[in-house]
Amino acid sequence: MEKRQSLLVGAKAKSALSLLIALLIVFSFAAGYQLGNRKGFLPLQVSVAPGLVPEVQERTQVTQTSLRPVERLAEVYLRLQQYFYSPEKLDENQLTYGAITGLLRGTGDQYTRYLKPEDLEQFTTRSHGEYEGIGAELTMAVDPLTGEERLTVMSVFPEQPADKAGLRPLDRILKIDGKPTDKMSLDQAVSMIRGPRGTTVTLTIQRDGIPEPFDVKLTRQRVQIPILQKRILEGGVGYIRLLEFNEKSASELSKALDELKNKGAKALILDLRGNPGGLLDAAIEVASLFIPKGPIVTVKSRTEGEQVFEAIPSLYKGWKGPMAVLVNNRSASASEIVAGALKDHKVAEIIGEKTFGKASVQTVVNLRGGGALIVTTGSYLTPSGYDIHANKGLEPNQKLETTPEEKQHNSQLATTWLERGKQHFQANELEDALICFGRARQLDRNNKEAARLYNESVAKLVERERNQTQDKQIEQVRQLLLQKLNLQNPANSESKTTAKQ
Repeated sequence: MEKRQSLLVGAKAKSALSLLIALLIVFSFAAGYQLGNRKGFLPLQVSVAPGLVPEVQERTQVTQTSLRPVERLAEVYLRLQQYFYSPEKLDENQLTYGAITGLLRGTGDQYTRYLKPEDLEQFTTRSHGEYEGIGAELTMAVDPLTGEERLTVMSVFPEQPADKAGLRPLDRILKIDGKPTDKMSLDQAVSMIRGPRGTTVTLTIQRDGIPEPFDVKLTRQRVQIPILQKRILEGGVGYIRLLEFNEKSASELSKALDELKNKGAKALILDLRGNPGGLLDAAIEVASLFIPKGPIVTVKSRTEGEQVFEAIPSLYKGWKGPMAVLVNNRSASASEIVAGALKDHKVAEIIGEKTFGKASVQTVVNLRGGGALIVTTGSYLTPSGYDIHANKGLEPNQKLETTPEEKQHNSQLATTWLERGKQHFQANELEDALICFGRARQLDRNNKEAARLYNESVAKLVERERNQTQDKQIEQVRQLLLQKLNLQNPANSESKTTAKQ
């Protein structure tokens, strides 16, 4: 879940190495290093002799430990600019984004990430509950037939361009305006598909049951992101499915509650299955609709210590009827905050599966020159002190069994993965077989054949590693060298032949 925060940084860098110093300034904030406390780069003398690699001579002796890691990064950038054989191939933006990506990957935290200026605009628009595009939710999903990740349509919003053009859930997008998507990240693909209203984008679609891919041309428009779905079930039970937590979630949910009450709802199901979360403020506001007072969540951070966020009394709707919150293993972040608060305050029964277990808070830090750093700044506890991260999710009050339809679907997918695994196993492609059998086990825990073949694949891999005492390529090279030796010393070869006779 994200919250907003701005960071103002100092004066502009003014030197011939402006980009380099700018990089240093950015990384210095992350490393706690101040550029002004150092004397700068050491002057260089480069001498080149014919046929030799240039030798760099420093005027001042530098020991290996005298450079901080962030300074090593800056020096690598400088040396790259000095010595790279084809300087015109060095794209400063590409190098910078690559360095930032590597730096953030080094944190080991999958939720800390960098947003380019154009990505930040999309992120901000999404949090407002609307954007300009085609009105479809996309993901990177594994194709059960090929085992490869593909850009896939998860859902289409009613009456939006994707819906009107006939796109369906599980359609795979192979190309965007003729550019293949197999090497794109999800963010890159989304960035290409979104755009100003009135402009067009052409998607190449692969659909199950249709042998050949086909093109769909869509005209972008202003898209209102569906926040919830609502209806009255038999027996006067109100049903609301909350799809995400953005700035409009609480107000839309409040309206839906009023509407269901007016239609005679006496009980309520709040469906948070598959809800990945969103804004921290939105989670607090949604929980406050059902909790009149008291803590909603405790956030622990390095800078603020422990912060207890209380319910907002003015938002309380006074719901008195029985209430259940439906969750599954894809209910995450803000969904877990709301479910945890309602559970601890005994407002609702939590029913379904154990939740995802994302108990961290991300802060959006705006950067100078555009873009932003989304950085994990804290973790949270439910009002009772339950640590969702340590417990790898929120336990429901009551677990629900998978429906027969879901079991059948999972069983069919498991069979597909099992058959593909057998093909790899027979071809001695043990690593690929292991992946397929593992996926089959996840989909169908009762599939004994998948479990047996998985264990056999592991055993064969271990045995292969132990018994692989010589490399085939080394043996080929040894044979080639022996042939050369025999050509150089035919007498030795003849004497060996005679001795064998």
